[in-house]
Amino acid sequence: MRFNELNLSWELLRAIEDCGYTEATYIQKACIPVVLSGGDIIGQSQTGTGKTAAFAIPLVELLQPTIQKRPQALILSPTRELALQVTEEIRKFAKYKEGLRTVCIYGGQPIQRQIQDLKKGADIVVGTPGRILDHIKRRTLRFNECRILVLDEADEMLNMGFREDLETLISHLPSQRQTILFSATMPQPILEITDQFQNNPIHIKNPVSQMTAATIEQIYYECSQSDKLIVLMQLLQMRNPGLAMIFCNTKKMVDELVSELVVRGYPAAGLHGDMKQEQRTLVMEKFKKRRITMLVATDVAARGIDVETMDIVINYDFPQEEYYVHRIGRCGRAGKQGLAITLITPRQREKMRAIEQLTQSRITKQALPSRSDMQQFHFQHVKNKLVDDLSHSIPKEIQKLLEELLQEGYRAEEIAGVLLYREIGKELFNEIQRPKDPDSKKARSRAISVLLLDIGKKQDIAPAHIISALAESSGIRGKDFGKIEISQKETTVEVPQEYAADILECLKTTTIHGIPVHGLILETHKNKTRKRSEKSPRNKRSQVASDLKERKKRSISSKHKRR
Repeated sequence: MRFNELNLSWELLRAIEDCGYTEATYIQKACIPVVLSGGDIIGQSQTGTGKTAAFAIPLVELLQPTIQKRPQALILSPTRELALQVTEEIRKFAKYKEGLRTVCIYGGQPIQRQIQDLKKGADIVVGTPGRILDHIKRRTLRFNECRILVLDEADEMLNMGFREDLETLISHLPSQRQTILFSATMPQPILEITDQFQNNPIHIKNPVSQMTAATIEQIYYECSQSDKLIVLMQLLQMRNPGLAMIFCNTKKMVDELVSELVVRGYPAAGLHGDMKQEQRTLVMEKFKKRRITMLVATDVAARGIDVETMDIVINYDFPQEEYYVHRIGRCGRAGKQGLAITLITPRQREKMRAIEQLTQSRITKQALPSRSDMQQFHFQHVKNKLVDDLSHSIPKEIQKLLEELLQEGYRAEEIAGVLLYREIGKELFNEIQRPKDPDSKKARSRAISVLLLDIGKKQDIAPAHIISALAESSGIRGKDFGKIEISQKETTVEVPQEYAADILECLKTTTIHGIPVHGLILETHKNKTRKRSEKSPRNKRSQVASDLKERKKRSISSKHKRR
């Protein structure tokens, strides 16, 4: 369906045409008429399906500029980046609708500047829940005349702990209003929100067949966790993307991967929740201006990033099912070709098949680049450079040096061979160093950390439950886990020291046998096969267990407070 068949004004159609849009996506043609008629909507749609335009276009069509400039519509977004993206879209569509003013409100920006901006009036307010609520409490923002509320990426707002803020904020809005909710997933908390705040909403869901764009080629490579970095570097060399996004599951992994990329000469930067707002803004500006070409990010931090010219998206860490479509939807936009690459471990094959079924799309397995493949690629690359350089004249000083070497008895072929070898690099002729077999003496002597988990026989836990859950969430091989001792209320697990912190990070979002688990590092030692007498002192174990119990209490307490 074309936009001119949706009963829109000429001003809006002209603005849509300026954006280069002609055909409406499924979510747009389904939502726009309902919003224009005043109905409530539950829109279930993923990144890259045009959901922002699905509510922004009818919003601009419905609202008329007023002299008072009091907010007629409020759009809530989980992150600053997404709020800015929505604001930009609305302003594009309102290009020819004179007087319609949109203001963006978010944390990390001086509040006084926002107060001054609001004093000029706003027909549409876009913002994050925390900062909007702050303005309501300060009485610098009132929604007495607000008649449309949009909750964008509602599932992510709940994941970020905004439930209480949302309920407080919505209580300040008129009860007679239109409420539009968009969410990629429909967990129970979202259904509760819709029951609480919407009136007979129409559920519009993007068809499974349209979950991923036809312009995105999806492939995956299978390798061990320890080989992922080598494989990633090989793929970046061979694919040579203009702009690429690389997704990791933890903030720690983002920082580590950025360091590895920068050391190897790639213009890379990270994006995650621990970064200050100013840092995140600077990184995004550099990425959009191509001063950096590799953006490494976590899922939440990447919400709201909209770069139409993205060449490749790489899942360095395997995503949760609901995040896969969000990730890969950042390439293949505006009809352009995109490539989505996922790196998986052998244990994740079934998960890959589950994602294929979910998206009803073909995800092709590719063979890992061999040493021969990499050599041929580099040889061709160097050859092309040399052929290009041969068209330029050589400085006289270089010509003189060459003649001296020839006079000293060196042959031209020898000189060329040495220079080519130096240009290509000796690393290309070395075999990839694989990790040693865990059964070797060297492996047995590596540093081992003992993790203490607050779960045990009381919860019917077996060693298999521990290994499968931790290996699956962290990507670490099952045979890398050492001794597991399960008592009535707690469990100790031996893991390689280098993986201990990552496993504890993964525990924050992982359950074992369906039970949330907390963990701490009990001790670190050198030899996997230490004697019984070398176990940690009882008083130390008791102290760590006490710390673990206290941490669990604080976690439960904070959850109750959020509720």
